[in-house]
Amino acid sequence: MIIWEQILRPISAIVTRQAELQDVLREIHKQGTDIAFVTENENIVGYVHTDSLLEQLRNIPDLKQPIRYRKDILKVPHLHPVEYYHNISVVLGIDTSGDITGYSMVWQARHQMNELQLTHMNQILNGAGAGVVRTNTDFEIEFINETAENILGLSRSFLMNRNYKKLLTMDKDINRVIQGETLMSVSSSINFKQISGNFSPLRIDGKVTGLIHIFFLRETFEEAVQELEFVRNLYSDLQAVYASSHEQILVVDPNGEVMRVAGTFLKEFWEMKGPEAVIGRNIYEFENKGMFRPNIVDLCIKKKKKLTMIQDTIHGRKVWSVATPVYHEGKLEKVVVLSRDITETNRLREKLTSTATGGDASDPFVPASHTDKPLIYRSRIVEDLVDEVKRVARVDSTVLFTGESGVGKEVFARTLHAASRRSEQALIRVNCGAIPENLIESELFGYERGAFTGADQKGKPGLFEVAHRGSIFLDEIGELSPNVQVKLLRVLQEKEIVRVGGVHTIPVDVRVIAATNQNLQEMIERGEFREDLYYRLNVIPIRIPPLRERMEDIFSLSIYFLQQFTRSYQIEKGFSPEALEVLENYDWPGNVRELQNIVERLLVTSQGEFIQREDVLRVLYGETGRRRKQPMVFELMPLKEAVAELESQLIELGLKKYGTALKVSEVLGVSPATISRRMNKLLK
Repeated sequence: MIIWEQILRPISAIVTRQAELQDVLREIHKQGTDIAFVTENENIVGYVHTDSLLEQLRNIPDLKQPIRYRKDILKVPHLHPVEYYHNISVVLGIDTSGDITGYSMVWQARHQMNELQLTHMNQILNGAGAGVVRTNTDFEIEFINETAENILGLSRSFLMNRNYKKLLTMDKDINRVIQGETLMSVSSSINFKQISGNFSPLRIDGKVTGLIHIFFLRETFEEAVQELEFVRNLYSDLQAVYASSHEQILVVDPNGEVMRVAGTFLKEFWEMKGPEAVIGRNIYEFENKGMFRPNIVDLCIKKKKKLTMIQDTIHGRKVWSVATPVYHEGKLEKVVVLSRDITETNRLREKLTSTATGGDASDPFVPASHTDKPLIYRSRIVEDLVDEVKRVARVDSTVLFTGESGVGKEVFARTLHAASRRSEQALIRVNCGAIPENLIESELFGYERGAFTGADQKGKPGLFEVAHRGSIFLDEIGELSPNVQVKLLRVLQEKEIVRVGGVHTIPVDVRVIAATNQNLQEMIERGEFREDLYYRLNVIPIRIPPLRERMEDIFSLSIYFLQQFTRSYQIEKGFSPEALEVLENYDWPGNVRELQNIVERLLVTSQGEFIQREDVLRVLYGETGRRRKQPMVFELMPLKEAVAELESQLIELGLKKYGTALKVSEVLGVSPATISRRMNKLLK
């Protein structure tokens, strides 16, 4: 097992967010590295690689421009085993104290892993006593292992680049190996050493590029037959190494023909028994049969860049795929697609809430459109939150969810109920702010016959009685009147209710889940909320973070909402990578609810097969190109109006040039949240 600590590199180059290109280049050169980490308040918030610096200079050849840095960083315990994560380019190792111990680029980690694996493989070969020599098609020696040196009694420095054919004495024609033939159990001699072994052609992309000679001293050959067989099957062992990553590696040529399939073969994606049935077939053939969509290989070839997206199969499987074009001397050579089946992951996450319907969908307190809202996430912060909710669900303690409007407090309440021992009973949901003040008391606690004018003559049980043995979710708890707060406090303390107009107590066994987007402590100071009730509700407080604090979830939520609306409206459409990038850089003041509405609007109003970046910009910020004024004024006006006019023009020019609020905010020296607020203000 290889752990992160073995491959981490020390961090040497550090710059601040306010650094210019020239500062970063100077620091990178000084430290002799190719990456600098960006800090803010002594915390690492991103990184700049020399490749991205050159790209930025190519677009704007100005060394004094602010740096643009990337944020696809993940912190991992440095003693944990090495594993790879989607959409992450840099890994930071942390010790038990939370201090950063080093970093690794993901591609470097993979390279180092391969080197370690090859080292281990070479150790196995040496342990088996097998000599290995590799040559090119001109028989020039390019590799020789330590065991071969010991068997032949010749050093690597002497043998490298020499003609192996001239050094060997043998009866067989070694030229046949370069022509593609394998020679088995061939006896030969070199430097008066009698050896026996196999000559195999070395093929890359189907073309013979040299040969491999695996041999033993003849007197030990019989004892080493089993080890020799193991070495001859090196390719199978390397395939097993790939397969252990649970990912499929697909190599496709520019015409769409599948060249190789390695790693874990996704049978349910291809509807084939094995990779041999796919190799040699054309990717467009599978697409035309409707086996999956979209065709990420075709999109990668057309857009000429790396793409990441979720592919849906004809039988409902979901596969996360990353397609990377490979160029040689400016010409597309192949497309490599790394894929992983994420169907079961999605199902497990959605299962947390799919079993809790919370009562009759026709109940006015349980809108039918809200009876099945799965929890969609992929961020670490929400994953930890879900773990906490599941732990809390084991007991009946009162839970208070807090967070901004639209963050999904109701969905977390459903998750809590579904994971509890009360999951088979009802979850009654009440929006305390949506029920008139003169009705909320009777709705919650019920009323006796003739309790008030217009009351049902038979009386009516309250929602606490309906929720007996189940859970009740009190949303917008801060909207309750002082009178109802007193009665709710009694329910929490005594586990009993008294109906309006009644005198008898009714015991209730109810788990109370409350939620609010208000600051209850400030309401207590203003005398608007009872302090004793607050402490009864705040037994287990759980804060739901706003969407801008869990940006990793925007991608998953956008895809999920789009799939929901495409099924509802029978409109087939997908997101372009650029469109998703704009969504991920937006501030989302309305959180998940706003994102859901925006996705619906994009599906309905956009044209073409894919939702493009321009579509998202138009919906989020309006027609940014509708005004083309330069940032200047030509007549006197109130200073406040002049400042507002200049702000609007600068923001519009920035969006037109850079496309996202994040990049504009970096250029203008303000936060993305400020850009979003100013744009929303301008559009009103």
